[in-house]
Amino acid sequence: MSEASLIKALAAQEATGKDILSVLLESGLLNETQLQEVRTLHKNSEPDQRRDIIDFLRGVVPFDALEPKAVENIARTLARVRFQPGSIIIRQGEPGSHFHVVQSGLVKVYLHEDEKETILGFLGEGDCFGEMALVNREPTAASVEAVEETICLVQQQEDFTRMIQTHPVFYQFFSQLLTRRMKSVYRECLCENPGVGQIEPFLFRKQVAEIVSSGETACEEDITIRAAAARIVESGRAMTVVDAEGHPKGVVGLNEVVEGVILGKADPGQQVGTIMKRDFGSISAQSYFFDALYQMIRQKSDRLVVLEGDKVCGLLSGADLLKFRGLEMLSLLRNIDSAGNPLQLNQCRAEVEKVLRGLMRDGALASQACRIVSELNDRIVRRVIELAEVSCGSPPVAYAWLGLGSEGRKEQTLVTDQDNALIYASGSTSGTSSVADAYFEKFANMVVEGLAEAGFPQCKGLVTANYEKFRGNLSTWKKRTDKWFSAPDLIEKDVMDAQVFLDFRTNAGERRLGDELRRHVAGLVREYPGFVGMLAEEVVDVPVPLGFFKNFLVEKNGEHKNGLNIKTFGLVPLVTCVKLLAWKENVADTNTLQRTSALVRKGTFKRDAAEFIEQAFETFLTLKIRNNLADWEQGREPSNYLEPASLSTRQKQLLKEAFLAVSDLQKLTKGILGIGLQTLRG
Repeated sequence: MSEASLIKALAAQEATGKDILSVLLESGLLNETQLQEVRTLHKNSEPDQRRDIIDFLRGVVPFDALEPKAVENIARTLARVRFQPGSIIIRQGEPGSHFHVVQSGLVKVYLHEDEKETILGFLGEGDCFGEMALVNREPTAASVEAVEETICLVQQQEDFTRMIQTHPVFYQFFSQLLTRRMKSVYRECLCENPGVGQIEPFLFRKQVAEIVSSGETACEEDITIRAAAARIVESGRAMTVVDAEGHPKGVVGLNEVVEGVILGKADPGQQVGTIMKRDFGSISAQSYFFDALYQMIRQKSDRLVVLEGDKVCGLLSGADLLKFRGLEMLSLLRNIDSAGNPLQLNQCRAEVEKVLRGLMRDGALASQACRIVSELNDRIVRRVIELAEVSCGSPPVAYAWLGLGSEGRKEQTLVTDQDNALIYASGSTSGTSSVADAYFEKFANMVVEGLAEAGFPQCKGLVTANYEKFRGNLSTWKKRTDKWFSAPDLIEKDVMDAQVFLDFRTNAGERRLGDELRRHVAGLVREYPGFVGMLAEEVVDVPVPLGFFKNFLVEKNGEHKNGLNIKTFGLVPLVTCVKLLAWKENVADTNTLQRTSALVRKGTFKRDAAEFIEQAFETFLTLKIRNNLADWEQGREPSNYLEPASLSTRQKQLLKEAFLAVSDLQKLTKGILGIGLQTLRG
């Protein structure tokens, strides 16, 4: 229902005196199905009832793996403790004394270094902390502070020790916990990277007062629902309801008006206080961007009342948090869509690189930044394709332009060349087929050349649609992939081509063609299970560059002396193992993190193992981007080599953990695909 429809319905209700529900149903603005959906949504939004400790623990990892009696015994050792906002729960450097599980609320984990506070992350319901100091019997490494009113289940040291000795599942859980918190690695890497600059991420410094939209965002509690609805429609924003002194009393938006008037059958002439939402989140105007973001995530709300002291000074929305990069993005997208030639798109491509730098400095996860960059690159590719269609004329049959490799996975970084293919519909006659072949040969050449002019160099491995091997109709592609899978031996080039191809994703054109080819390849995977294993043989034995004492094994001489290639030894084996396992399980996703999540749902990965893989991927990707940015800013050709000696102690540990995750994944992949078993049986 639009805002205009709501105002119209309220006017009709006032004129006729009918119940607002009847007016909406009679006018066709609401049907019975929609009404039921609204009622269901309203019911589902009611706050959950508080669960007791035992029921809570049964839904928390790793307690959920224990027998019911064991959970009951552990629950007896836990005490509920309430912490007010700002309370220091654990202080950095002090001896560990208690284990904590967050039952409700939010806490901030941070370091004090050189009189500077560095936020490591936020923990919410179901998360735990304090265990490392108890396990290692060392002083606590970081401080933990309650961000909002927080309830923790607290366990004394002796009970904690008895619990982990009795239940071995806790050892594995706690040993991987540090790795599972590696999502802060990108912040550490960038803050500690001299090549990127000693600039604290922009959004960590940006206060809520500077973010919140200007304009009228509050209304008095005694105005009518009709008047409040008019303000909401006019401003396009929800409103904070305040008393005469400016203190917040509630929040009202279009949803509250609809639910209050329709479900509650409130009279539009009643005061807005009768329908406002009294349970709302708030935040200080002096808080920072990421504080607000985590509040919204934690409360599952896109609105926060902004307070100056105890009085309202604004209403923060999710759109407000996005507008900084959003305005920049919209401007860039307009420039891409209106570009008249590849050279203009090349200028846009340079802006995409600036976006990557900005996103990383603003505190985005490396994987998030790559997905955004990939989306922008997709737009450039589609614009080049549009320009090629104008030059070549309308295509004779439907086609799909495929992105391969990192483009297909949406994992493009600063250094990106072309990996693409073209598939088009099979002609009904030989004449139609020959016309299509001629058209798409010219079309593919024009697109590949246009992309090169736009800033995407042609692939050195010749994996582009202007080569006949990566262009053809659907029938040709099926025969081509049949040959790959059924051949007893493939030359090295064919193996490399197949690896890149198996990341294919439809970028432009008819998605159905790409989907049909994917179904065909999935059938081949089932028919020739040894093919996936053969592709995996290349990567499952790639050595991890760690010595006996877990020291890094670096190049001894040459151009990259004292360096190691994190793409060759880290990203490639990780991404490839996940890709091949995903094809084995018929997972349609192409992005590595999405594939990993899908493999958890399939039962291929346990959740803990998947998190280990995900954080290793994030580490490699962050360090690769950081290294590329440093090379770029210092006038060097970006490479995949980095020198471990240049990393901080924390970064070195994170990188070692990432390589160990790759080693575990390689072993798991060998076992699942049965690599080496035939040799052993022989």
